[in-house]
Amino acid sequence: MTTVLKTIGTSSRDYSDINAWEADLNDQSIYSHGDTAVGEMHADSTFTDVSNLIENGSAIGSSSGYDLALIKLTVHVDSRHDGTAGSGAVLKPTDNGTHNYGVTRVNVDNVTIEWLEIDMDNDDDFTNADNRPANKGIVLTGTNNNCIIRNMLIHGKRGNPGNTGPYGIHTIGAGASSDSLYILNNVVYNLVETSSDTASAINIHSWAGHGYIYNNTVYNIQGTSGSKKGIGFRFGNPSSSNTRIKNNIASKCEGGTDVAYWKSASGSTVDSANNLSDDTTHATYDAEDMGQSLNDSSGLIGKTLAEISFVSTVVDSEDLHIDEDSDCIDAGVDLGTTSGVNIDINQRDRDASGDVWDIGAHEFVPETTAGASFLLFLD
Repeated sequence: MTTVLKTIGTSSRDYSDINAWEADLNDQSIYSHGDTAVGEMHADSTFTDVSNLIENGSAIGSSSGYDLALIKLTVHVDSRHDGTAGSGAVLKPTDNGTHNYGVTRVNVDNVTIEWLEIDMDNDDDFTNADNRPANKGIVLTGTNNNCIIRNMLIHGKRGNPGNTGPYGIHTIGAGASSDSLYILNNVVYNLVETSSDTASAINIHSWAGHGYIYNNTVYNIQGTSGSKKGIGFRFGNPSSSNTRIKNNIASKCEGGTDVAYWKSASGSTVDSANNLSDDTTHATYDAEDMGQSLNDSSGLIGKTLAEISFVSTVVDSEDLHIDEDSDCIDAGVDLGTTSGVNIDINQRDRDASGDVWDIGAHEFVPETTAGASFLLFLD
């Protein structure tokens, strides 16, 4: 029961792409029953493969059941993004891919994906439409128990390949009531539907297990006119005991109906607190219930971009860190250390640093100014 680390990249690495690494997860000459398989990506060059499927790792050591203890797709610490596009390892597909399966699809339990940028734009100009089929960043299609999606940067889809609009993180599998899914400290932005569909950043559509949706930042999610929505966070089957959504930002979620947070199952509730949105009007979709600041049910809804205060929302130069004027600062709730929720998009450990938690993926830290030094001479 060991950790088996394999490097992924184009400069003398073990594998040149994600699919090649994943294809070997059932290889008994590499892995043993109970091992942890780690694929470590390096920013040697842009990864261009599409339809990256993680479904192996269940045929080692026995004829049934899940046999690798954990599958982790990560990025070497020196190749991790800093919360802005192009600053680390990038997955930017050049092929069409498959609609509804997304750029990366997970079909097994016990998988962690972290620190990778997924850029779905077909060029470097987001104003251009892109109707290639793959229009979802990460799609979870199995039971996906103990799956963790954290510290990801997902962005850049404008267009309509058919059937459904763009999603950042999307669940298809329902999960059992005892299963757990963690979506932590991700930044999802610039998903624009151009025909006649809904767009959604984080779409937990039919998940019935324990969902932990913490400290994510969502910006510029656009549906089309009429009944089609621009949705920040969507929950299709939540219950008060299972789904928890806290410390999230949803801004500029626009469409025929603007919905920062949408609880779509009638009569269901979620455990929500300290979420911020620019939404004030849609009680039907529970924006008011989601946007809570401690005991003030209206404290964090209806926030303007100026009050959220991102560093930059300039198209193709977005920087969704918060700056010193942000209302998100010190407005979050401390969520501990479970599954790495304490590590922000800049690799800052909120817990170890003793921070008062901010809302969103970024923990703002003031720049320190060195004071002048004075020498006092006494006769």
